[in-house]
Amino acid sequence: MRAVLVALALLLPQPVEAAGASVVIAAGYSPNLPSARIQTRADYVAVPINVQSDAKDPLKRFDQIESALREISGRVKPHADLSVRFGVVSLSTQEASKAFGSYASGNSSAQVYVIGALKPDATVFSVGRRIHQVVAATPLTDGARISLGNTVLGIDDPEKFRPQLLGLISKSTTEARKLLGANGAAEIDGLENSVGVTQVNENEVVLFINYRAKIQLGGTTRP
Repeated sequence: MRAVLVALALLLPQPVEAAGASVVIAAGYSPNLPSARIQTRADYVAVPINVQSDAKDPLKRFDQIESALREISGRVKPHADLSVRFGVVSLSTQEASKAFGSYASGNSSAQVYVIGALKPDATVFSVGRRIHQVVAATPLTDGARISLGNTVLGIDDPEKFRPQLLGLISKSTTEARKLLGANGAAEIDGLENSVGVTQVNENEVVLFINYRAKIQLGGTTRP
């Protein structure tokens, strides 16, 4: 009898990694999370900070953004439980020109994450409020501006959960074979994928690995 395969596909968004650090920022929640997952308290609360300048002179934009980033880092540095992680920097060398009341080209920007430790006695509200208080008062040169994004959660080195997740995937596959009454082999692809992180509530994240399991329901009868 020809083998029948049941494929279990788990294709979910990948996390955002804060540049230069092992802290991984959680992606938005997905309803299609695998059963083989770990739910745990986050290590950090992160607030994305977007720094922009639309000065006409490209060199002035560069200087304004660099100055703003230096000011943000300087305001955060005295706080032992806060830190800065740099993200994407986009510097345009074009001269800015106005069109329809806004700058159509020549805009430059940079993104940083200000990260605060989510200690046992802290909440996303208290950490987020503190980050806003520290960053919002940053002095800026004329033409530069900052905007604070929505709070997100972060976790330190999610790869440390890989052995536990692999064990859960193995257990889940074994249980699926029993439930389906399968006596054939099971193939699992994607175990080399990075450990994904998604936010599940106000202070917890879920860790998982995107994988695909193929379960053989039957096989050729052998004497």
